[in-house]
Amino acid sequence: MFKIKSFLMAAIATVFAGTAATSAMAADNIPTQAETYAGINFAAHAKYDLSCLGTSSCDTKAKSSGKIYAGYMAAPTMFEGVNVSQGAELMYYKVGSAVSTYPSTLSTTSPETVLRSTEGLGASYVLQANFNDFSLNGRAGIAYTRNKTNYSDISGTTTDKAFIVPVFGLGVRYSLAKNITLNADYDRLPNKFGGDKGVINMLSLGVGYKF
Repeated sequence: MFKIKSFLMAAIATVFAGTAATSAMAADNIPTQAETYAGINFAAHAKYDLSCLGTSSCDTKAKSSGKIYAGYMAAPTMFEGVNVSQGAELMYYKVGSAVSTYPSTLSTTSPETVLRSTEGLGASYVLQANFNDFSLNGRAGIAYTRNKTNYSDISGTTTDKAFIVPVFGLGVRYSLAKNITLNADYDRLPNKFGGDKGVINMLSLGVGYKF
């Protein structure tokens, strides 16, 4: 009986010790001072919001897309019991081509394929709520974006237009270690190709490092 009681007491003590250690480790992941960070994400989904009117085939899903970014977060403060950080982030993004094919007409002897791609450099304000092992953030800013269109006609014409556009995003950060995070982001990236205006909705996954 004494052995069973001793075993139970030891087991309970072990559970409490493990819980305390886990809580301490989790607390270590909550920022307490200013920090800089950088990361890279690869798109799991990126789609152009473009019209397919008049096309014989139209694929608005972009391949080989992603972004790299770096930012600075000021020392956090408490707001309504939540650890909150504010900062700024720079981002370079590149979105692969959307492909549209138009049927031949009187002026074209063969079908014409049009490739549209986008890249940009953005700067955003970041507001982040920090919890034990993860954080949630929202981003809003502007980006200098270049929208390129390539036509597969005889001349092989390429147009390259630049615009200033608003950009928005949401993100989740999960701490794999003290300085390493697993990141999932949504970015809303407006674009314009001639008179065709739309938005790229990009979902991406990646890793980040806190300095």
